[in-house]
Amino acid sequence: MKYNTSLEQVVFMEYGRNIQKLIKYAVTIEDIQERTKFAKAIIHLMGQMHPHLRNIEEFQSKLWAQLYIISDLKLDVDVPFEHPTEEQLNEGPSRVPYPQSRLRFRHYGKNVERLIKRAIDMEDGSKKDIFIKVIANYMKMVYNNWNRENVSDELIKSDLSLLSEGLLVLPEGVDLDPTKSQQQQSNSNNNNYSNNYNRSKKKYSNSGNFQRNNNNYGNNNRYGNNSNRNRYNNNNGNNRNRYNKKNYD
Repeated sequence: MKYNTSLEQVVFMEYGRNIQKLIKYAVTIEDIQERTKFAKAIIHLMGQMHPHLRNIEEFQSKLWAQLYIISDLKLDVDVPFEHPTEEQLNEGPSRVPYPQSRLRFRHYGKNVERLIKRAIDMEDGSKKDIFIKVIANYMKMVYNNWNRENVSDELIKSDLSLLSEGLLVLPEGVDLDPTKSQQQQSNSNNNNYSNNYNRSKKKYSNSGNFQRNNNNYGNNNRYGNNSNRNRYNNNNGNNRNRYNKKNYD
């Protein structure tokens, strides 16, 4: 019995050892036409093992490239696809450049600097003033996210001037308070919750009064029924007395 650890290593685990054996056998076929036909049958089998990849572009070329790699680049067939070379396989991945830009204020982030550069390139006017105010509000919101203490508008204006090298200035009388609207919304939600609670409490109280009224109404009915029974019994007693007195006379 042979263990897999003693066998040849599988190049692509998703295709298994049997596909690798078929490819190794295809290399030994002497007739190029028979070898090409056998290789195409292997490609068809490899495609059936991964049908979800058929819609991917260059799916066939990928399968042929993997077939060449499994055969150690020894398979010679007539196909319209180029097989990878040994230099390409030994070539490592290209180095991904890491951004080396230095942020002057890290708590604002890179996006703030990009927005400031875009605002500098805009023409002067109301649109630019609104855009500057948006940037300043965003800077204050980011500052509050990274710092527990509340930041003043003067600090935001100073940082905006430093980042823009004095080219961006907030208009006079601008109030930067992005947390104010959130606080108002929170207060509004609390008021709505309190109003709903009071309505529910009042409704519950009214339902209790209604239940008590129903109980009183039921007691009155019982009292009224007892009164009717007493009146009926009294009438029957009087009638019997009159009847007996008449017969006696």
